[in-house]
Amino acid sequence: MKYWLITSEFPPAYGGGISTYCMATAKMLKNAGHEVSVITFDYQVSELTLSKEESYTLVRFNPRKSITSEFIGYEANLSFSFAQAVKILMEREGVPDILESQEYMGIAYYLLQYKWLKYPLFKDLKVVLTLHAPSFLYLEYNKVNIFRFPYYWIGEMEKFCIKAADITISPSKYLIGEISGRMELNESAIKVIPNPYGINAALPNTESFVKGKIVFFGKLTPQKGCLEVLAYFKKMWDSGFSHPLLMIGGGNHLFHPEEMDMIDYLKKKYTNEIASGKLEFIGSLPPDKINHVIDSAHLIVIPSVVDNLPYTVFEAMSRKKVVLASKQGGQCEVIADGVDGFLFDHMVLDSFQDKVNHILSLSEEKIKAIGQKAFEKISTNYNENKIASDKIAWIQESLANQSGTNAVFPFIRKLGEAPLTISKTNESNPLLSIIIPYYNMGNYIDETIDSLFKSTYQPFEIIIVNDGSTHLKDIGALKKYEGKPEIKIIHKKNEGLSLARNEGAKAAKGHYIAFLDADDCIEPSYYTKAITVLQAYQNVSFVGCWANYFGDSSGIWITYNPEPPYILYHNSVNSSALIYKREAFLLAGLNDQKMIYGMEDYESVISLLANGFNGVVLPETLWNYRVRKNSMARLFTLDKKQYLYRLIAYKHKQFYAIFAADLVCLYNSNGPGMLYDNPTLFYELPGTGFLSGKLKQIVIEKIKSVPFLRKTALKIKRYL
Repeated sequence: MKYWLITSEFPPAYGGGISTYCMATAKMLKNAGHEVSVITFDYQVSELTLSKEESYTLVRFNPRKSITSEFIGYEANLSFSFAQAVKILMEREGVPDILESQEYMGIAYYLLQYKWLKYPLFKDLKVVLTLHAPSFLYLEYNKVNIFRFPYYWIGEMEKFCIKAADITISPSKYLIGEISGRMELNESAIKVIPNPYGINAALPNTESFVKGKIVFFGKLTPQKGCLEVLAYFKKMWDSGFSHPLLMIGGGNHLFHPEEMDMIDYLKKKYTNEIASGKLEFIGSLPPDKINHVIDSAHLIVIPSVVDNLPYTVFEAMSRKKVVLASKQGGQCEVIADGVDGFLFDHMVLDSFQDKVNHILSLSEEKIKAIGQKAFEKISTNYNENKIASDKIAWIQESLANQSGTNAVFPFIRKLGEAPLTISKTNESNPLLSIIIPYYNMGNYIDETIDSLFKSTYQPFEIIIVNDGSTHLKDIGALKKYEGKPEIKIIHKKNEGLSLARNEGAKAAKGHYIAFLDADDCIEPSYYTKAITVLQAYQNVSFVGCWANYFGDSSGIWITYNPEPPYILYHNSVNSSALIYKREAFLLAGLNDQKMIYGMEDYESVISLLANGFNGVVLPETLWNYRVRKNSMARLFTLDKKQYLYRLIAYKHKQFYAIFAADLVCLYNSNGPGMLYDNPTLFYELPGTGFLSGKLKQIVIEKIKSVPFLRKTALKIKRYL
């Protein structure tokens, strides 16, 4: 089997759970006879680079070379770069039998979008998603504002990956339960297969220990329980407990509520305990030094407040150590309490204290016996041969049971059922009606029409709705199109863009309709790609794309599948150049003429969604949007925008009410939605920023990557 594994973390650049898993899985699958390639990123390479390692082929790419690196945020650009790297590799080597990804940071978001949007090569890709550390869950427990951009959008990418993968695997039941409380999830479809762990046969005898030596083993983040365990020990120390605590773990982990690194916060909070020798922070250590500390421990404490299946538990148990772990994580599925380790419950008063005292009271023989059983548990249940067999068998069984083509697109949230089933056509290429509202656009209409006749989609009709043009030159510009078989011109009195669009839609004969302003253009493949999607999915009623600005401005506008709540907060789709199933538009998408200043197309999208008609976005620039200094959009004032947002909210207040809590959080976390057009970027709240645009993103990325700069920036921020 040709097996590709994409990951954001891989040795030697990264340690931690995902990195450990990927290395172990690559070796495991190679040993099971499979051809393995690991795809990861590396800022040191200039192009896609392949190197043959002992157990796998390592494929590296540089995300800074991506075309999107200039206009979307770090995580979204990383995901897009992974998709491009996979595309290049598939063009060279063909489609793999399996591609596996993590959900963390949504790195498979764009390749899964390509898959479901029927892009060549990607449409045949079988994707396995192994759950590791969803940021929308872990950031919540780490006390980070998950509605703040870009954290919110990272969570949206992760959720889509979970919904869109062909097969989803979780190393623990616990994680499935936590995720299901935060998104719609078919829990029964997720298979629990633990992570593999290879025990080093050359490990020394680790049965001896220093009596009373207690070690915390994990990252210094709230999610790993460092705040709780120190509170427990503080209470115990104040009551006369004499044993100290050594804390292994460090790294630069920002404690968001205090806007400082966690290690600095803890050292400040527990100054007296550190001075008295009760508490010692060892910090980050290389593996050999970590093992030295662990080997002499009487008790290893792993007190996560939420977790998947931490490798720290495997590492400690495989070294015959007694582990005290929390029940709040997949570790409770590994440890049999009192047999091969111990479990406490954060939700039970004094549970931790009682367990610690009990363990320290056990005889040396009992401690060694528990350590031996821990070793046997890991070596028997989590060895690579067993996990490889279970995993490959499940993947093959699942793929064999999947029936044909799925006719339902995997939206993150299920909207209300559409009031009718859109009629299907037996035609392979149904008629497309392209509607062009026209008002004094004689300077641009030829370029627009030319772009349509270059379209790869056939057949189509063009309906130009002349909305009472007043200039003779602009009226005359239409005469050359009179009588052309593919073009119909409707002349009407001037009543505005909304009614012009509606009249064109009502006159259309096509099964599908598209709108295009008279000064814009499309790429030849746009309509073909969009209609391919509309024909494939019964729950997709309209399709958009990214926009390329030209004329008096340049740039790219990234758009996104218009799902609530974000679409209710800000328009995330190219609403003036969409392709629709005509019946859906006539039923729920007709433009509202009350939107006198604009945004009628945005309101139309919300109306469609409110009535159960979903849409998607093709992640590429297929629409060329002309920017003119005197255009309607350029004359928007703040008051006009606020007026239109109010009209939309009140017209669809029942739809807004469904997502009211999320919308309040988005507003409080980021400010008014009208100020944003890219949720993948970091923004300052209105009135708090001093940098803007790409420069801000560069500065932020640099500060985050250098510990000294980050600490300095945090100190400055605290005193501003």
